[in-house]
Amino acid sequence: MRHHANFFVNRLVTEWLTNGRIIIGCDVDDTIIPYNEEIKDNCKKMVDLILECQQEGIVFLINTARGEHQLTGVRQEVEDLGIVVHGVNKMHDEWDKPYGLNGKLYANIFLDDRGGFWDTYRTLTTALTIVKQERKKL
Repeated sequence: MRHHANFFVNRLVTEWLTNGRIIIGCDVDDTIIPYNEEIKDNCKKMVDLILECQQEGIVFLINTARGEHQLTGVRQEVEDLGIVVHGVNKMHDEWDKPYGLNGKLYANIFLDDRGGFWDTYRTLTTALTIVKQERKKL
């Protein structure tokens, strides 16, 4: 079924409705935690969107370039925002597929300030709206 004309939105909606949830891979610095003060509001908008997505079903994976010694605190930083974290630079414990284990995580969408912040924000926002509408029909 075609939910949206945009291929990426349609794929995300289809995966969300088929699996009941999606996997979000998310960078931390300047994506959800401001490193540069000037984009503080952008980070807040992304956090708010992720929190809204949690209500519809997500697995949230932190995908950061922070050094190994910085990973202990990053999970708590993100959880302090209200986001439930399922993994840090690794797949979540329930993952039973052969991919996503050898370097690059598997996710239905990646959120990253260096990878089209506003494009992925809009894609996720649109997909979330459609998923909510489709679930109301059930």
